[in-house]
Amino acid sequence: MFSRSSVLFLALGALMVAAAHSQNTPPNSSASSVPTFKTETRLVVVDVVVTSGKGDPVTGLKKDAFKIFEDDKQQTVSVFDEHRGAPPTQIKLPPMPPNVYTNFPTIQSADSVSVLLLDALNTPAADQSYVHAQMIKYLKTIAPQTRVAVFTLSSQLRMLQGVTTDSAQLLAVVDSAKTNPSQSPLRASEVEKDADQSRVDFLTAESMAPPRPPGELPAENNLPDPIAATQQFLSDTAFFQTEMRIRMTLEAMQQLGHYLADIPGRKNVIWFSGSFPAAIVPDSDLSDPFSGAANFQEETRRTTDLLTTAQVALYPIAAEGLITQTAFQVDNRQIGQKRISLAAQDRMQQSHAEDRDLVNSHASMEQLAKDTGGQAFYNTNGLSDALTRVVNNGSRYYTLAYAPTNTAMDGKYRHILVKLVGDKGSLAYRRGYYADDLRTVLASQKQNSDPLLRLMGRNLPDYSQILYKIMVKPTDPQPSPDTPRIGSNTDMKGPFKRYGIDFAVSPSDLRLEPDADGARHGNIELMLVAYDKEGKPLNLVMSRSEIKISAKDFSRVQKGGLQIHKEIDVPQGYTFLRTGIYDLKSASVGTLGISLAAVAASPAR
Repeated sequence: MFSRSSVLFLALGALMVAAAHSQNTPPNSSASSVPTFKTETRLVVVDVVVTSGKGDPVTGLKKDAFKIFEDDKQQTVSVFDEHRGAPPTQIKLPPMPPNVYTNFPTIQSADSVSVLLLDALNTPAADQSYVHAQMIKYLKTIAPQTRVAVFTLSSQLRMLQGVTTDSAQLLAVVDSAKTNPSQSPLRASEVEKDADQSRVDFLTAESMAPPRPPGELPAENNLPDPIAATQQFLSDTAFFQTEMRIRMTLEAMQQLGHYLADIPGRKNVIWFSGSFPAAIVPDSDLSDPFSGAANFQEETRRTTDLLTTAQVALYPIAAEGLITQTAFQVDNRQIGQKRISLAAQDRMQQSHAEDRDLVNSHASMEQLAKDTGGQAFYNTNGLSDALTRVVNNGSRYYTLAYAPTNTAMDGKYRHILVKLVGDKGSLAYRRGYYADDLRTVLASQKQNSDPLLRLMGRNLPDYSQILYKIMVKPTDPQPSPDTPRIGSNTDMKGPFKRYGIDFAVSPSDLRLEPDADGARHGNIELMLVAYDKEGKPLNLVMSRSEIKISAKDFSRVQKGGLQIHKEIDVPQGYTFLRTGIYDLKSASVGTLGISLAAVAASPAR
């Protein structure tokens, strides 16, 4: 079932030595000793940002300055650390043999990472231009050693730049064409809104025309009201688009949570958007946190668990900057084409709609920030200043951890309350968590939704919850041209090349459960996806396997890794290969992407 590769076996052993060395190296600060939130260990981790009345971070507080409560019952803080923005730590890996690659992260930090997320899915193109300019302004003055990653969200989440301290690289990425404004596929443009309103205005004007002579047209009493029908159609379309945007945003947040989960410390996601769906996180102020997300309970819960596990704080920033009332900015076209009464009515309706949308959006921003420990920014023309404040405050925080007195794993939402003795500052922290295992939530997902496939996109980052190495080589000999293709693309045309991929997977990252005989059992999904230069999928190989390792073989597997061999056929030419492993028992994931152009060449048939 599994092939053995001695070179890869030794390479994984070296990787494990490097990992052990990085864990044993004296940390820069006490922050590296802070445990990650794991529901199975029943240790709840809460990051708390304390700010003064002027909005500056408050430092130097001690453990006894904080009190923490879960469902109104005081808890005992077992771990306490203060973070003051420690610089990143570089990990040097052993030299790799030819054609061997790993998803082991080479940069770790004890404190925080900032993620810039430019949301084109929920933002008008004009506001995207404003955000783009403000991001460039901020990056030109960014403090040295600030760890930043850049993502965009449109029809899918894309990573433009992984976590780096290279400000020149960040500036080049943000200033590139990849961040140019784009029209949302699920948000009507101003031109489309005007066209829809013109339809309603035309029908309204027609209904106000003088009555026609009797007998000229059939009686209209039994005909549907065209104005009401048109308005209902437009309302249904907008509702459908909003629901789709919420689902796509939730999925993007899950992908982001997977990427950030294994980066130590606090992750500050600075989310620039024109609207913020309220269903991203449950409302901790309500007895039923899901009452505002009835249609998205499963996805919301999965998203919340992932963000909680990854220690993510959301900082929503309204992309429109200073708010202006457009209801009274009637252009010449409106004046010339509409009756005064209709134009006044439209202005009033537009004003009410804008006020309602702003109130709802700002309420969602405040909820997102409050329930994840961040801060919302809106009605401001200083987005670069807001960025500076987020990065400064978000890297200076306190970590409190406690073992909850309520040990029941009942899946219920637990409310968290943190108080500061003396009330001499404002607190930002996440307001709750679910008392269940992440794998329990993921196990409830629909059968046609593959958890690994959504993390295998061409532009998604490499995930490292499961560490592994791969050796990639063209098979020798290559198959003949008439050989059946390996992969889902059985109709692949033209010259192709077959690659063999040998995996060595760290068993400590898999949930391998022992039986009575000491054998270890587990279940994994493995996937290979090939893409062309434009990101178009070329071929896919997917398999699910049950793992069984005997007691006598387990010690050897622990040293050299779990060995797995897969093959895939790809067309001749440039190909980008994404590899991935998903643990079906623990919901952990590892992915790694490489360009096959870097692999030693072999003649194609």
